[in-house]
Amino acid sequence: MSSLGRLLSILDLYSETKPIWTLEDITLETGFARSTAYRYVKELCDSGLLISIGKGAHVLGPRFIEFDRLIRNNDPLLIASQRIMPDLLGEFGEGVLLLSSLYKNKVLCIHQEPLINDFKISYTRGRPMPLFYGATSKIILCNLPETVLVKLFLQHRREIAQAGLGDEWDDFRAYLAEMSHKRFCITSNEVDQGVTGVGSAIFSEAQSILGSLTYVTFNSNRSVDEAIIRRLLVGCEKITKEITSTINKGS
Repeated sequence: MSSLGRLLSILDLYSETKPIWTLEDITLETGFARSTAYRYVKELCDSGLLISIGKGAHVLGPRFIEFDRLIRNNDPLLIASQRIMPDLLGEFGEGVLLLSSLYKNKVLCIHQEPLINDFKISYTRGRPMPLFYGATSKIILCNLPETVLVKLFLQHRREIAQAGLGDEWDDFRAYLAEMSHKRFCITSNEVDQGVTGVGSAIFSEAQSILGSLTYVTFNSNRSVDEAIIRRLLVGCEKITKEITSTINKGS
């Protein structure tokens, strides 16, 4: 790992369950020499990525708030989707739309429409979703390049089998190929109890996977019919066109 990678690995330590880290904790967890850990933490503090709260403890810094604003105002996927999602939800009449994107081996919700609703959806903006459960993640998973899928299968074979996606590589590949061909995924109670989700993929103009759009409704409210699926697929196609338009205007 490069020195930059080692420095940035400190940021990966932070989580909802452990949002505060002391220099001693960082040294023990990473195995860095104390002088190295001190230097890295100082550089992160100087850049605003960490901030000291006293007694050697540090939390994530205000620079992330700046970055979050830049993303909210300038991310082509987010901007394009926010133009489409309100009208699309109006066509459905009720429920929630979730916009998500892939980051490493994580699927992150980046927007929810509407922001205030009666659904108790646990995976709100910024919280990673499980990669092998739920319509949101599965529809992204099935559109990843095969080289990526092979690596995921080798690294997470047990989790994939436990999720019912296949015990062997051929089973896993066949499961995902069928889903990719259908262009949508429907699941119930896999991530949150009592809700059904139907997800469709969002692609770039070059047909590389960017994320997914998921319609979420209570299990008891309505069944997911062909009309809902068709509207969702059309909505994703509109988002792709909007992304292309946004990029062209900015270039």
